[in-house]
Amino acid sequence: MAEWRLVPIDRKYWHPVNKGFDRGNAKFMCLECGTQYPLETCPDCGCERSQLGTMMGLQGVFCESCGMGGYSWICPNCNTAHKTMLVFFYDAMLITPRKRRFWE
Repeated sequence: MAEWRLVPIDRKYWHPVNKGFDRGNAKFMCLECGTQYPLETCPDCGCERSQLGTMMGLQGVFCESCGMGGYSWICPNCNTAHKTMLVFFYDAMLITPRKRRFWE
């Protein structure tokens, strides 16, 4: 059984050391309509795995292969824009994000 959690907002969690997110262990959930969407494959290169990171100081989800991604997500159902860090969930039974250490 899945145990869905938000990644902590602390910036040390939003670092590429946290890799391996895919449609089986990560999803977006709209705060407006509640619809849930599994993490999609990269539209640019087709990679199925993503990593956490920052862009312009904002937390986001990016492709492990080509680095494309973003810090916002728009719900395909209701067209509401969200900050990624507020709607990106992971299954704690399958993957565990960790804080970046100062030497990484």
